[in-house]
Amino acid sequence: MQAKALAFVGTMSSVGKSLLVALACRYFASKGLRVAPFKAQNMSLNALATEEGEMAWAQAYQALAAGRKPSVRMNPLLLKPLAERKAEIIYLGRPQGVLPAGEFREFRRAYRERVFGIFEELLAENDLVVVEGAGGLAELNLLEGDLANYELLKTYRIPYVLIGEIDRGGIFAQIWGTYELVSELKAQSIGFVVNKFRGEPALFEEGLKILEEKTGKPALGLLPYLSEHFLEEDSASLEFSNRGFSGNGLKVAVLAYPYLANFLDLDPLRHEEGVELLFTTEPRVLAEAHLIILPGSRNTAKSLRWLKETGVFELLRELSREKFILGLCGGFQILGRLIRDPEGLEFSGEEEALGLLPHETIFRTPKRAGRIEDQPDFPFWRTSLSGFEIRYGRSFLDGREILSLSDDRILGTYLHGIFFNDRFREALLNYIRQAVGLPERPTRAYSETVTANLDRVFEHPAFRDFFKRLEKLL
Repeated sequence: MQAKALAFVGTMSSVGKSLLVALACRYFASKGLRVAPFKAQNMSLNALATEEGEMAWAQAYQALAAGRKPSVRMNPLLLKPLAERKAEIIYLGRPQGVLPAGEFREFRRAYRERVFGIFEELLAENDLVVVEGAGGLAELNLLEGDLANYELLKTYRIPYVLIGEIDRGGIFAQIWGTYELVSELKAQSIGFVVNKFRGEPALFEEGLKILEEKTGKPALGLLPYLSEHFLEEDSASLEFSNRGFSGNGLKVAVLAYPYLANFLDLDPLRHEEGVELLFTTEPRVLAEAHLIILPGSRNTAKSLRWLKETGVFELLRELSREKFILGLCGGFQILGRLIRDPEGLEFSGEEEALGLLPHETIFRTPKRAGRIEDQPDFPFWRTSLSGFEIRYGRSFLDGREILSLSDDRILGTYLHGIFFNDRFREALLNYIRQAVGLPERPTRAYSETVTANLDRVFEHPAFRDFFKRLEKLL
């Protein structure tokens, strides 16, 4: 292999870049190479906190696919959207303040050399760095200072695969148009791929030939639409359901209130056999569930007010008499008696919460982000539990700061990532199964699920052939 870096860039958002990078990391690592993922700048509310600080979950997932420990250097810049056209800046895992929308260009100029220096470090330490672009390559109004796409590719002459997504239409304009709009980078492209195709591949053979003729670039693959959801980094890609549950297993409803964040905390549940997990706002679906989860929120106060405005607030109080309810981080805060924000981090003043648990929460700086350990007093779990925290909120009970709390069927914790603990997940699910009359069952290790899912993708001839062809070109 001659290339030290390979980039996957898209014609637009949600074309499948994150998953293809994860697959590339796994494929080339299986060939004995030391591989690292890299995304210079990511905008996402799905973050994981390592010992170093916060990073986007997509790059953590890609690191696991490569058999590597996630590092914040794999995603040096993380922007976490806030309300009112602002975003929190996370650099190398640590908060750097809030970025107003009008200062985006200045922000990127300020971080350019630092981010590129980190990329050079990864190049020196690895056999291959697999780069994920952000959004679309041909965002002409954003090209100046585009750290994640244009400037990185141009500065380091990185060969790249252009990904177009046919499921939403416009594939010819996507691929041909992107090459034409950034023609100065066209020579660096080793080809294009058409992703998320439904139907018989022979039906689009002519389409691939037309694209090859128009672009002068080879079609590296026509990749099928995957019905399984392996890596959904953006909540816009989530499937929200009001249809109700269809199976006979354990029913888990995730309350999809506005400002939902860190929903990938729940990914191990989504892939758990015998568990049906639905994201929903429908009262009927909540009433059918055995377990209701209140997930994290990037604005807990606004999520709480939405509960009150829609009537779900009182519904949850009623359902608490018979359902299991679990709050994670912001959801834990909502389960308490009161939320106060004297510094105006999310709102000013105080807000009554559900009162299903007796603690009170106060928002204050500095932000806490990192690995943490707790020993929750849950009915099914009273030993040490590891996870990570990303929060401004502090919760107190009788003057003592707490990380978790429970009262019979109501559970809450500040720990993100607890479902990645296979023993904890099994203990919780079987505790609920026992209470609702379902048979207990063992849990499969989540790491095995991740690798099995990725390996199963390679069983499809289109993906297998694509990566074999890619290997030859590099």
